[in-house]
Order: sequence, then structure tokens, then C-alpha cells
Amino acid sequence: MAWLESLFGFILSILIHSTDTTYYCSTSPDPCTSSDTLFESYARTQNCPHDSQYSPCDRYITPGWYRANDSILDQCPNLNSCGAIYPVWLNDSLPNVGDPIVTKTLCKTGFSDCCVGQYDIQIKNCGTFYSYCLPALDGCPERVCFGTNGSCEYPTTANVQTTQINTEQGQESKDLETKYIVLISVSVTIFICGVYMVFLKAAFYFLKMKNVKQRICADVTDQNENQKIAADTFPGDPSQNVINKPNTLQNTDCNKTTPDVQFEHS
Repeated sequence: MAWLESLFGFILSILIHSTDTTYYCSTSPDPCTSSDTLFESYARTQNCPHDSQYSPCDRYITPGWYRANDSILDQCPNLNSCGAIYPVWLNDSLPNVGDPIVTKTLCKTGFSDCCVGQYDIQIKNCGTFYSYCLPALDGCPERVCFGTNGSCEYPTTANVQTTQINTEQGQESKDLETKYIVLISVSVTIFICGVYMVFLKAAFYFLKMKNVKQRICADVTDQNENQKIAADTFPGDPSQNVINKPNTLQNTDCNKTTPDVQFEHS
């Protein structure tokens, strides 16, 4: 039914939403003087593999201006580098001194390509360092790369932060599971209601046809009785003689043909 498909699509659009958004940082005050220290700055260089014990992730970064000791990586890294399984790198060149804030493209390295996903990033050249407007990435473990070689050690406080992130990930998984359960429940309810409506329609149709058949059967019985009375009343009238006169109506309610009425006259 068309209305069921429309309702299902409406519910689906409410429960499932797109996360493809672009974040732009404020340019006031000047990001060269107001940028923060890079979020989870440890183990972000190209030589650092992903560590499942800590599993840092830029999905939980607060979008804003950040500064780093190393420049953002502007070449395609391999998978399992920059402390992430899916490293994110700058697929463009860095701005020069004196350039205004520029918007560039970040790429996510995947199994099949160096750019299986893209993000927008704003960059400002502040002379001795760069200021980056970093967005929150879509998934984990994804991470923006800074530099090619550096320390891959994690601070002791990373354990606490990682535990909090894992808890948030678990809660998000539970929320997503709840949404799917609600979606499936609503879909099943709509299906059951549709089947019930079809059953009711079929039942009403059956009752209507049963009444029609009963009326036909009654008409056949009345016709036969009238023919018998006429034959008894006017035995000499040929027009009332119903011998071998076929009965055109059928007793469909009883699933049999109404027998012909025959009377013999002496």
C-alpha cells in the first residue's frame, strides 16, 4: 500500500539522519593568538601505529582552532599510522605567511584508496606555526596526522580519557541499537495493522456475498413455489404447465442446482 510506504519512509527519515556537515571556526579573535593546544597531541606522527589499548580518536574533538608543534601531514600515509587505523591528511598545500584564512581538504586513507572520505579544514599561517580549525571526524579510530617522525608514547592520563571515550562509544552504540529496535517495532506494527485491515475487508466481502447468495436461493425457492401453485390452480392452462420447463436460476448458496419442477396432469 502506498500510504504504508510513505509512513515507513517518514519514520526512517526521523530515526536516521545524515552527519555530513561542514564546521567553520570563528575568525574573531585572531586564531594566531587564541588557538588551543592540539587535542590529544601524542602519537600523531606518521610513524606511530594504532594502539588498541588507548585507541585515540578525533571524533570527540571539540571543533575549534588548534596549534601543533608539527605541521599537518600533506602526503598520503599508510593505514595504521598517526595513532589510528584510518589516518587523515591534508590533500593540498599549506598557506604562505600573509595569506588569509584558507579552506583546504582533508582526506581519509582507506583500504582501497588514499582518499575514501573528505573533510573541510581552515588553516591560518601565523609565521612560526600554523593554526588549524579542526572538525570532529565521523568515526573511530580516525585521526589527523601531524609530522612524519616523533614519539609514540602515551601519557598516563590517556588511560582515563580513553576509558571515558570508550564509555561514550558504548552509550552511542546502545542509542543506535535502541533506534533500530524502535524502527523494527514500528515497521512490524504497521505490517500487522495492514494485514488486519486486509482480513477485515475480506471478511466483509465474504459476508456480503453470502447474503447475496441467500437472497438468490430464496428467490429460486419462491419461483418454484409459485410455479407449483399456478400448475395446481390452472391444470388445463398450457402456459402454466411447468413440465420439463428449465429453471434458469441456481441455488448457489447450497452449491447445487435447484431441481426442475415437474407435474403430470391426468
